[in-house]
Amino acid sequence: MSKEVLVSVRGIDRVYQTKGETVFALAGVDLDVYRGEYLSIMGPSGSGKSTLFNMVGALDTPTRGEVRVSDVSIASLSSLERSYFRCQHIGYVFQSYNLIPFLTARENVALPQIFLGIDEPEANARADEVLTYVGLGDRLTHRPDELSGGQQQRVAIARALANAPSILLADEPTGNLDLHTGGEIIKLFKQLSVETGVTVITATHDHKMLAA
Repeated sequence: MSKEVLVSVRGIDRVYQTKGETVFALAGVDLDVYRGEYLSIMGPSGSGKSTLFNMVGALDTPTRGEVRVSDVSIASLSSLERSYFRCQHIGYVFQSYNLIPFLTARENVALPQIFLGIDEPEANARADEVLTYVGLGDRLTHRPDELSGGQQQRVAIARALANAPSILLADEPTGNLDLHTGGEIIKLFKQLSVETGVTVITATHDHKMLAA
């Protein structure tokens, strides 16, 4: 049986005009990502990794070419439709965690579920479940400033998993972490791919992402 293509990128360019100069952040990129795959995209800063992520993650659309996720053409969606599509299908993990500082771990993870219309008790129960899964069952009511960097990144991963996405996008997820903690986060991503079937795509210039 052939594998299912979950992400299809065909001939995409992303062009910016800056001070009269044409800059190609992406030029003629083709990529297939299969359901359940664990993929790391390596490259130095400025090589277009985050730009490609923005295309796959429905945060932006290409200047030319097409991006299809779950056989949906991202460019065909309105801005509101893209927001809803992201919340349903894509989990995002950022280098800087992007947690809301005055919310607890539970509240940070419940928030994207509430955006989809899930009632608060159910959202909190799901938040507790995924936080426990990533090893933070004893940190449910802690705010970000009461957590270590590795713990904050685990909260961010739990938040990304809250709506059971088909794709988990992790943009430089170990960039702010030491070698040991970064290795633990990489192992967690690989565990998620195997145990939950989520497709994991990481973008990094950090070679420990490949060494773990």
